[in-house]
Amino acid sequence: MISSTNQLSASSVDNANGIADVDSITPLWTPEAVIPPDILKLPAPLSFFRILRYLKMQRRTGWLNHGIRVETAESIADHMYRMAVMCLLAPTEEKLDSRKCAMIALVHDLAEAVVGDLTPMDPVGAEEKHRRERETILYLANQLKPVNSSASAELTACYFEYEEQTTPEGRFVKDLDKFEFLLQTAEYEMDVKARTESKDVDIRSFWYAKEKITHPLVKEWTNQLIDERTQVLGEELHY
Repeated sequence: MISSTNQLSASSVDNANGIADVDSITPLWTPEAVIPPDILKLPAPLSFFRILRYLKMQRRTGWLNHGIRVETAESIADHMYRMAVMCLLAPTEEKLDSRKCAMIALVHDLAEAVVGDLTPMDPVGAEEKHRRERETILYLANQLKPVNSSASAELTACYFEYEEQTTPEGRFVKDLDKFEFLLQTAEYEMDVKARTESKDVDIRSFWYAKEKITHPLVKEWTNQLIDERTQVLGEELHY
């Protein structure tokens, strides 16, 4: 059974926090312990495809925690898809591989299908969060390996390029991650003005992320976004 509001057991999924039940935290957390049994017994790649479903269903926790309605809150898949399309605009003069960028964008939050979209408000430390995500990626890659070893290797490589920031593509996508977050922030702020979101929503603090963007092209897009926000909302950005 799927609930739109409550965290669920390992046999179901929460729209914000994935398959994992963050109320049942143990040092022995493993992907196999929280993936529903009916999915575990499926052959690959069907089991992998079923797990991907949760990315479409799960709402990004930060929005829900700040008053965005469940019905309009962005899903994890929403976030990654827009990032992947943005990768088509990777600067060719820098010899960035746009396909690799898109692949990195599509897998960078893949582990959240199982781990959940955990935030600092959840009772899981950063080190444990990253451990769970690594374990999940390795588990999923291992499931795919007998079916398509090259896909398995690419999934793992793209994930760690993003996490470890070892390549120009990984660093570019990291900035796109922040930019897409700010783009969604601005869109929700404009929705508040249009009264399709509650007037009590205040997400100005999220704009801190713009300070962490370093790529010149992504900084240019961010400045254009801020100009649009100022024009629509009739106020300068303060956070």
